[in-house]
Amino acid sequence: MKRFLLILFLLFSNSYLHCGTFIDTVYSFIPGTEQSAGQSPEYFPNNIFRPPSRSASWTIPEVHPEELCSIGIGGEITVGLKNGVIRNGEGVDFIIFENAFQRLIDGKIFAEPAIVSVSQDGVNFIVFPYNEWTLEGMAGKTPTNGQISPFDYPDCGGDGFDLSVVGLDYITHIKIKDVSLIVTINETHPYYQPPFLVSGFDLDAISILYPDYSSIIDLTDEKPSIQELKDRFVVNIDKGKVYVYNLQGVLVYSIEANSLCEIPKSKLPKGFLIFSIYDFSNNKKITRKFINFY
Repeated sequence: MKRFLLILFLLFSNSYLHCGTFIDTVYSFIPGTEQSAGQSPEYFPNNIFRPPSRSASWTIPEVHPEELCSIGIGGEITVGLKNGVIRNGEGVDFIIFENAFQRLIDGKIFAEPAIVSVSQDGVNFIVFPYNEWTLEGMAGKTPTNGQISPFDYPDCGGDGFDLSVVGLDYITHIKIKDVSLIVTINETHPYYQPPFLVSGFDLDAISILYPDYSSIIDLTDEKPSIQELKDRFVVNIDKGKVYVYNLQGVLVYSIEANSLCEIPKSKLPKGFLIFSIYDFSNNKKITRKFINFY
């Protein structure tokens, strides 16, 4: 519990979080070979759902399994937002953070690259154009600066991707495919590493600069239920009451509800919120947790 509260404190102590979010869903994961750090249930997938490691710098990579997950040689992972889409906005739209770093001995970047593709339906994917020699258009080539807001690109490090490049106005899925062996084949490659040093792409985090929750409404028939949208929460209830508490257990909002009830996020404090929803018609109660960035 103390660790959970510490994580929340670190999240809320950074005011930049209101301008974006991070992936919160793994649609599929096919681990590769050589490396499995961070793949066990005690770490995964929470270790990739948070901001990039604050300890990471241009010359010091993050290596702890609670902070990142190794995809492994040839591995592949597909991620996204459970209740939203990623929009095409100004500049880059999402940033992928790996644990690349610059070696002090020769100034060379140690990179374990991956191909990135995106989809609007989880079936048909479009690959970002990339160059195997320069690693442009790939993830895993740029170190992380954990002391900078993970939405302040390029100062934060990581590799940014602009949906305009692939001609899409929104996406639902991001696929990362490890191809790190390409830097082990030719010793003249700018990012060459001996094969025994390369163990596969390590995913630290993915920040989403333009999340959109406004276009997806998927309330269940079961009552009570609650859905988070971009600017509001929607409660499906016959007749009852909704209570909202902050992390300290203080009641910050309440409302009597009949049928569908919309609660604007602007009426709620930012941060961790606990919803207790009582439906008097069927004598049921549900409790749900959310983080309000609005």
